[in-house]
Amino acid sequence: MPKIEIDPELCTKCGTCAENCPVGIFQQDDEDSIPTIQGEGGCIFCAQCVDNCPADAVKHEDFS
Repeated sequence: MPKIEIDPELCTKCGTCAENCPVGIFQQDDEDSIPTIQGEGGCIFCAQCVDNCPADAVKHEDFS
């Protein structure tokens, strides 16, 4: 199973990870919350979350 983390110190709560994930594993309750990861096992290793995060807050063990 992939290991995905969002660094709360770097996250700007922009929701870009949730918007760009083609399988919808990121959930953001509102614009004031840090997205959470739901169903990490459904990750298709596309790296969209890592590549598109403007704050470099999303880390994925398979992509550095």
